[in-house]
Amino acid sequence: MNNSMRLGPVVLLTILLLSAAPAAAQDTSRAHAVSVTLPEGGCVPGWEQIGAAQCFSEKNLYGYIDGGAELFLEFGFKELLLQRYGDHEREVALEVYVMENAAAALGIYLLWCGRETPVSGIGGRNSGDRYQINICRNNCYLLVNNFEGDSAFLPVMTVLAQQALKSIPDGEPVTLFDYLPTEDLIAGTERLIRGPYGLQPIFTLGEGDVLQLGGKIFAAVGDYRLTDSSRYTQIVVPYPGRPAASTALAYLEKHFDPYHTVLDRRDHGFSFQDFAGTFGSVAVRDSVLSILINLPQRPAIQ
Repeated sequence: MNNSMRLGPVVLLTILLLSAAPAAAQDTSRAHAVSVTLPEGGCVPGWEQIGAAQCFSEKNLYGYIDGGAELFLEFGFKELLLQRYGDHEREVALEVYVMENAAAALGIYLLWCGRETPVSGIGGRNSGDRYQINICRNNCYLLVNNFEGDSAFLPVMTVLAQQALKSIPDGEPVTLFDYLPTEDLIAGTERLIRGPYGLQPIFTLGEGDVLQLGGKIFAAVGDYRLTDSSRYTQIVVPYPGRPAASTALAYLEKHFDPYHTVLDRRDHGFSFQDFAGTFGSVAVRDSVLSILINLPQRPAIQ
């Protein structure tokens, strides 16, 4: 590795913080009232509704989702509408998750859709195959499930998705990813988190809500390329003001995972080595907390 690559991670923190979007209070609390109309029976010839639609609230979501309800609730789940359709021998299910706002719906979508593979003929952001189609529009996250995986069902799934989307208007664009620096960002790695359940699969910083998101504040996440074979991850949290960001930094440092080793402290952040031997850093600029993880070399806090 040449000298310039060895120096790269050392100055990385300063470069990324200077290029971050200007600090601003998050404005994601406004939910757009959406009245979803479920497709009627017969919209696909020979396919009818199976029974009445089911509705699940925050209180009984656990009765339908086994092991994943916590993540939906953390993002701001409001209501689930479920309708099954069949042609007497086969069955397809449509699930419409109404979330608090568009950012909440997008966050769930990005965590569940995997590598995006859009299905032809479906409007809105979507990804899927013959087993399942994931769709995000406005503050709604839709799933069309084909439990048998028969590719002959895909046209049926597509029509059901199209019909459901007709009642959901386009929402305001989610701008949270504007806080992520664009240079070397790996397309398709962007994620949103809103609490410990979303953070858990990304990195262990500490127990509980260690970033003090409270199910109200969103953090943007993305992977960045250092070399063809090396990458790191950045987590950016825009808090509603510098005091909130400073308080979150202090809380994080106090409750930092003991399996990590803090290497260097400053008033506005610290660097560390994690339990796997890679490095990271935490720093506040204005009201934005920036966290770098999985760095191959020790960074410098400037």
